[in-house]
Amino acid sequence: MDPFFYLPLAGLAFFIISGVYFYIGKDKIIKKYMQPDAVKLNKVNGTIVTVTKGGLSYRKRLQWCSFEIFMNQNSMFLFPKDFYIIPRNCVNLRFGSDRRNTKNPEVLREFHIYDNYVELILYPDHMLNTKRTISLTGLNQEEVLLFRKALIKEA
Repeated sequence: MDPFFYLPLAGLAFFIISGVYFYIGKDKIIKKYMQPDAVKLNKVNGTIVTVTKGGLSYRKRLQWCSFEIFMNQNSMFLFPKDFYIIPRNCVNLRFGSDRRNTKNPEVLREFHIYDNYVELILYPDHMLNTKRTISLTGLNQEEVLLFRKALIKEA
């Protein structure tokens, strides 16, 4: 058999196995870290922009993603899918000093809430001189209100 025949099959198997792996991992995280008043948002579109500045280098990485968001009182879990179908690792953002029900959290440093989108800005601890901006677009008024309530602690 031609070895190039197996390459597309291996790629297809990889996507199926990784999808199942991340789906099971997502369910475990939700079951373990869920608080009684948690909110879950599905199919939120957005981008992740990572900018790394160093001595003589400058790198900018852009990813179009679809997110599933799981929000607690003190943190939120973002489950991104690149190109809307390929699952990636979970991002856990912590709003304050409360570390309850978090898993390897990154601290949310800044946020901007607009009429129909939200920007979340963080500076990862493990990546010096790096700024990551997560933009969640196409939100309706109820979803924006949920973000405002969680991040600003409005009633």
